[in-house]
Amino acid sequence: MIPRLPLFCLATLSCAAAAEAALAADPAPVCIWEGGGRLEMQIEGDFEATLDWGNAGTRCDGGPRPAGDALRLMFAREDEALLVVIAVTGLERAATGENLGANLTVVREGLGHFYGSLGADACVVTIDGNVPDPSGPDRYRVSGHGHCTRPVGAIAREGEITIDTFKFTGLAWWPLEDD
Repeated sequence: MIPRLPLFCLATLSCAAAAEAALAADPAPVCIWEGGGRLEMQIEGDFEATLDWGNAGTRCDGGPRPAGDALRLMFAREDEALLVVIAVTGLERAATGENLGANLTVVREGLGHFYGSLGADACVVTIDGNVPDPSGPDRYRVSGHGHCTRPVGAIAREGEITIDTFKFTGLAWWPLEDD
């Protein structure tokens, strides 16, 4: 992403140093450049966490799974060392839907602890917004809410977490199939 610089600065060589400095600076992460990104979730069990992640400080991205059977939305915050992936099945590009199955994965980064529903039958999602985002072609702002009907188990070790309800607004790259 290119930081905002005055147009006259970008058009002249006299501002090359300013442009280099702006590009070298690591901007604070945002989920959606225009605002509105969010993840809300309460985690209990092996560890406790209240996620009330707003747009600022949250990284989000997503796209269709390689097999095309789900849309993955990924949310992460470096300050909390957590990654959450919501993979919604049965969702079409630019469509909404109710009672869609979702696979939920939570990663405690740096600890190597993975939790996953290992299938789309443990969590249910309603997508109430799936609209083109002005940040670029094939980018969609996807919003919804969901709940998990059973615990999400630890992968390759004992343990589990529970996640009752959650809400999200994220960004996904979703090209046409023939792109």
